[in-house]
Amino acid sequence: MRRLATIAFGAVGLVAFFAPPVSEATAKDAAAAGELFSRGYTTWIYVNPARSERRLGYVRVGESVRLRNEPAVKGPGCAEAFLPVSPFGYVCKDRTVSLGIAGRYLKGMQLARTRPGLMPFSFALSNGTPMYRRLPSPAEWEKEERFLGKPGSFRPQSWGNRGHEKLAETRTIAPTDETPWFLADGGSIGREKPHGLKRRMIPHGSMLAYTRSFTHAGRTFVLSADGTVVPADRIRPFRVSKFRGTELGKGVQLPLAFFRQKARPQFVQNTKGDFEALGEAFAVRSFVGLKPGAEPVRVGRDSYLETLAKTAQGTAIWAKESDATVVKKRDGRPIGVAAGEKWLLISITNGTLVAYEDETPVYATLHSPGAGGVPIKGKNPVKMSTTPMGVYRVTFKHHAATMSPEFGENRSFWIADVPYTQYFNAPFALHTAYWHEDFGQPMSAGCVNLSPEDGRHLFGWTDPKLPAGWNGAAPLGPLGKGTYVVVTR
Repeated sequence: MRRLATIAFGAVGLVAFFAPPVSEATAKDAAAAGELFSRGYTTWIYVNPARSERRLGYVRVGESVRLRNEPAVKGPGCAEAFLPVSPFGYVCKDRTVSLGIAGRYLKGMQLARTRPGLMPFSFALSNGTPMYRRLPSPAEWEKEERFLGKPGSFRPQSWGNRGHEKLAETRTIAPTDETPWFLADGGSIGREKPHGLKRRMIPHGSMLAYTRSFTHAGRTFVLSADGTVVPADRIRPFRVSKFRGTELGKGVQLPLAFFRQKARPQFVQNTKGDFEALGEAFAVRSFVGLKPGAEPVRVGRDSYLETLAKTAQGTAIWAKESDATVVKKRDGRPIGVAAGEKWLLISITNGTLVAYEDETPVYATLHSPGAGGVPIKGKNPVKMSTTPMGVYRVTFKHHAATMSPEFGENRSFWIADVPYTQYFNAPFALHTAYWHEDFGQPMSAGCVNLSPEDGRHLFGWTDPKLPAGWNGAAPLGPLGKGTYVVVTR
């Protein structure tokens, strides 16, 4: 799997929200309510009323943040004035800002606002497809797509991208929405008569964020994140993984045993002390509590762990020790983690993550570390696809951000709008992986892959907290320090 070293704000990953067109009345109401809208890729929020590197966070194009009931402030680097936004920070009133939903582009991008819920948008895998600025005619799409093969056919992924199609489904995307208003009469999101039909190609193996699906000339299209349209029969939608770890302290405590990679058999101990298969199994990626303080029982070549699970008759259920990944409470904080702080303990070889509040574990789950395994001293972790070990802090959080090893319009690969991204040693981050669910197994290019449920939970738990309306935040000024991230062997 290739290294995803950079973040491109808004380049391909601005999703569409299921909402009707915004009326002029709505726009006036929004302005009167004291909202600031972003109409640029990124509208930065600064700690002080001065344009500088001290950026608290940002607002994403098409989205908005409330203004504080305070006067605008003049400051260096801003021709007009800095506007105080909620709950703190300042935004320069420049070309990226609007105090109402004005203009075709910003109105259209209201369809691209992130939606509430687990996944901020829908995702799909590209088999190589155009991103059209406007709706093409059948003759136009026949010409543009003639070299791509039959619609609905999908070529194998390259060796480095094979893990990216594990949750991609070969199914028809049903049209569920009306055609976006700005596409009427040959229009695009930015122009009534756009220049050119095609914006770009989504390379084979890259990924797309979208929310709307609709029909045009008898064919289904989806509305991509940036307001372009994409043929639905040239992408494969991703199924959303339901895997989730567990909160601790509410009837669930460490030690736990997770079962990685595949289902594992359950055992009971007979009167002779031998272990017999129960005929049932612990499901893949499931967990079970272990009897506190109990030592493994060895019989022949195998050792067994007594779990807290019981048969219908009340007999203890056991797991083979070699089948289980055991998570125990750590004694004391790691060196470098201050007392009273929150921290994440990430094991590369176990594929486990435990969240701690001071010395109390509060959450446990499986994650996927770098495919290169344990880092080798002197070897570049980026090139080796290894997750770096050490004690770090969360340095920036994105609700969703597009990842790519390249900048610019003509990139050869990207993953659109990766949700719940938390950088701790850039380019390494914790983030949701919506393309696989092999959590517990090495899968990534070095980042810590989490399920959607785990990604969202941990994103909300760690610091800095993301204020309402913000799409990214840094641990500066009033946002305090980032949560510790401790990566061990």
